[in-house]
Amino acid sequence: MFSRVHSTLARRTRCALHSHFLSTNLARLPSVSERPAALPLIAQAIRPSSSFPAARGPTAFQRPLSSARLLASHPASTSSAHSQQLQPFSSSTAPATPAPAPTAAPSLDMSAVVKDHSSQSNFHELRVVHSSYELDVDFERRVLEGYVELDAVAQVPAPSQLVLDTRDLSITAVHLLPLPLPGEQQGQEQGHPAADPVPLEFNLGERHKVLGSPLVIRLPPALAPSLQQPGGRVRVALRFATCPSSSALQWLSPQQTAGGSHPYLFTQCQAIHARALVPCQDSPGAKMSYDAVVRVPYPLTALMSAVPREEAGQGQGQGEQPDVPHLASVQHPYPTRTFAFMQKVPIAPYLVALAVGELESRELGPRTRVWSEPSMVEAGAHEFADTGSYLEAGEAIAGEYVWGRYDLLLLPPSFPYGGMENPCLTFVTPTLLAGDRSLTNVVAHEIAHSWTGNLVTNASWEHFWLNEGFTVFLERKIVGRLRGPAAFHFHAAQGALTLEAELARLGPDHPHTALVPDLSGGVDPDDVFSSIPYEKGFYFLFYLQELVGGPEVFDPFLSAYISAHRHRTLTSGQFRDFFLNYFKDVPASRTVDWDTWLYAPGPPPATNTYDTSLAQAAYDLASKWHTCDVIGLGSDGPPGASPADVSGWSSEQLVAFLKRLGQLRAPQPMHKRTTARLAELYGIYESKNTEIRFAFFKLAIPAKDEAAMSAASDMLRSQGRMKFLRPLYRALFSQGGPVGRQLALDTFAAAGASYHPIAQKMVAADLGL
Repeated sequence: MFSRVHSTLARRTRCALHSHFLSTNLARLPSVSERPAALPLIAQAIRPSSSFPAARGPTAFQRPLSSARLLASHPASTSSAHSQQLQPFSSSTAPATPAPAPTAAPSLDMSAVVKDHSSQSNFHELRVVHSSYELDVDFERRVLEGYVELDAVAQVPAPSQLVLDTRDLSITAVHLLPLPLPGEQQGQEQGHPAADPVPLEFNLGERHKVLGSPLVIRLPPALAPSLQQPGGRVRVALRFATCPSSSALQWLSPQQTAGGSHPYLFTQCQAIHARALVPCQDSPGAKMSYDAVVRVPYPLTALMSAVPREEAGQGQGQGEQPDVPHLASVQHPYPTRTFAFMQKVPIAPYLVALAVGELESRELGPRTRVWSEPSMVEAGAHEFADTGSYLEAGEAIAGEYVWGRYDLLLLPPSFPYGGMENPCLTFVTPTLLAGDRSLTNVVAHEIAHSWTGNLVTNASWEHFWLNEGFTVFLERKIVGRLRGPAAFHFHAAQGALTLEAELARLGPDHPHTALVPDLSGGVDPDDVFSSIPYEKGFYFLFYLQELVGGPEVFDPFLSAYISAHRHRTLTSGQFRDFFLNYFKDVPASRTVDWDTWLYAPGPPPATNTYDTSLAQAAYDLASKWHTCDVIGLGSDGPPGASPADVSGWSSEQLVAFLKRLGQLRAPQPMHKRTTARLAELYGIYESKNTEIRFAFFKLAIPAKDEAAMSAASDMLRSQGRMKFLRPLYRALFSQGGPVGRQLALDTFAAAGASYHPIAQKMVAADLGL
């Protein structure tokens, strides 16, 4: 197991060294490089209340660029750049499917620039606003060959270089592309000879183990007149390829898929893995639109976080013209086909997503469908049938849904998250397939991201709670709108239990328990990931809601907040200012201790009260099981315990019972005889609901329940969702005794290679490997 993990790390190191070797003829550049307190326990809140393959050949560029086209740009404007429609430009070789004009990204407000410690790019000086991709998927080599044209707009006077984020990418060519003359549309020559791209000098800087290597592209002095003022534009093309062990990509063999006949590929770019997929300005603050043409082996299907355009052609290996013209040198001995996409709404680079596999779809509604492998698509259509209702409820609360389609992609079990809010195409885990639609609140969460996270975005990963805390809040608002206020409070109370458990695990003084952690010095955002931004963020927003007068007052504020910041990014300080201005006539709004809420580690500085009426029966049953084995000597359960105790309960209530019992038993684990009896009476091992089994395993592993530990190991081998992986591995390793510790190591040795690279890294760290 140890050698397996480290062989993966070694492969990544070899990729990095090979990538850097490709640029040995270039000079190396150096890297571009708020208090704890005794606070009330959240438990008080739970009470009732009323080696790198080189690219196969760069595109040939021959003729010099005419000076007229080199200097052509839209007139500099003193107004914000988002008032202009940025047209995609074509080089001398036109793409197979002309791209419509993308929606321009909003300009960067230089008065509100925040340093993104997780990016080495210079988007605050020269910002990419649109990217046009050509991608070729090579399953045999486990490489994406790529070509991208970047449209960038100056944010400051006279930027001299464009700096992009990369990690383990091979960059084989960088060229300056012509801009259209004033009044000229894409594809029009207006009597001018076609101008060819001009090679540009570029350097891959020193590789940082977390941030990767900055790609510094020097701009020629001839461009200076067109970039003298903010709003001046430049267009650059790059030829690149990924590394086989790219942290953004998971390649699955046919044996790892449900169908067993075809390979599968999917991406996961959050938080800072987009730079391992494409050269980009990998910061949430660098929003851009994009279009793409993707070539895949026939008969596979490609999907992206964008709206599909008409299929760009279906090659049959009979000498057709290439439909990714800048990748014409990349040839395959098998038939291929291509798919075209357009994302007009500006998005952060971490939301660029791609999936390729044997995929089918089922319509769920006029703007929703589910995609999956053929053997799972019907189950997905059943499970996610209510998606349209969630979407409509979200619109009623947060305003217009601007993304066009909302589709779901049910991924293979190795997907590391419950869901990923890729625009137009949410990725979801098959662990949601409970058969009774009981786990689809995850869909409500990902739908909520359509407004909070994707439309209104944290300016950097230090302000991640603005994405996730708001999204949990909106998710629960959606659930409450569909199921009633008591359902909102039920989930809020369960979230408070999750928050308390996370604070206990990390410790009250741990800096990562602050809503706004410090990520300076190259801290990996993945290492800070926890439920804190989700549940502490929600806890803060609920506190603010109650402080200013309740949902009748706060719901209009939520709508106004989203409307005011759509297509933009913001910091916690900007949220504070907007809140204080909106509620300037509410005296209570001025009593908020913002510094403690945002920057202090540990529990929140105030206590929320929730209506726990829906959870009370679960809490009462938890108390009975707790008192029947107070000191952990063993018991057959409370007097009269039977399956009738939970008859008619929803799966959510059963999870609430197990979570509450786990909270009560934290100081003293139960006896394994007691946990075995509980599992027998309530059918834990027969349940298809992963949340039920997960909650039980967290209770039974500290009891050294061998049956539970074995079942937990089976669960770890069958799926790769980090919500389950990390707590169960940690529990086995640190609370399961010698048997559990060895089982954790053996399980990871057997299953770790099947996990997503992000999950592999995090679990290995949890196990001290």
